[in-house]
Amino acid sequence: MSLFQTTQIVCPLCKSRFSFEAVHSVNADRRPALREAILANEFQRMACPQCHEGFRLAPSFTYLDVAHGHWIVAAPVTGLADWAAREKTARELFGLVYGDGAPAAARAIGKRVKPRITFGWPALREKLVASELGLDDVVVEACKAAVMRTSRELPFNAETDLRLLNLDGDKLVMGWQRAADGTIGDVMGVPKKLYAAIAANEDGRWSSLREEFEGQLFVDLDRMLVEQPA
Repeated sequence: MSLFQTTQIVCPLCKSRFSFEAVHSVNADRRPALREAILANEFQRMACPQCHEGFRLAPSFTYLDVAHGHWIVAAPVTGLADWAAREKTARELFGLVYGDGAPAAARAIGKRVKPRITFGWPALREKLVASELGLDDVVVEACKAAVMRTSRELPFNAETDLRLLNLDGDKLVMGWQRAADGTIGDVMGVPKKLYAAIAANEDGRWSSLREEFEGQLFVDLDRMLVEQPA
């Protein structure tokens, strides 16, 4: 089931306090409207009742969607600085809930989903978009790497990431997106035949990158870009 808890929110603009139903877990199989709200960038958005400033609560919940093969720990983007420790904790949680010691019904669910951890709303939405389009998220990350290797100028900095946004005909629509607020900058169309070539990997050139993500929960290029504490 999906769990919400009444939480006191402080408006970032006027500093007034008000109550809001903050999510702790989402079961999209039972409440598909919540999945649609994430895809529409509307989930957990609110407006201050005093000054009417609109903002969005940072993600901090588990997301289950067996129909689309998802079990995701949706973490705030601030947690990216400590992704390795958070990935370890997410792996332990998945093992506890769906591993060998879990009830048979839970173990059966665990075999039908891919455990993942994401940081920030854009990264979570991207996983849902990839499954909606029938795309492997590991191959999607390799496509991003190909774009970054061949582009002469990249609007890349510590606050933006290249994200899969949609599909337009035979092109994957990708855009440079701010992790903190979801603002989209430059957008590009990446030929789907590039995705197909990387997925086939006939020359083996993508093997090392794909192995980097093998068996991992944090499947994102930030895995190689965000240095972790020693």
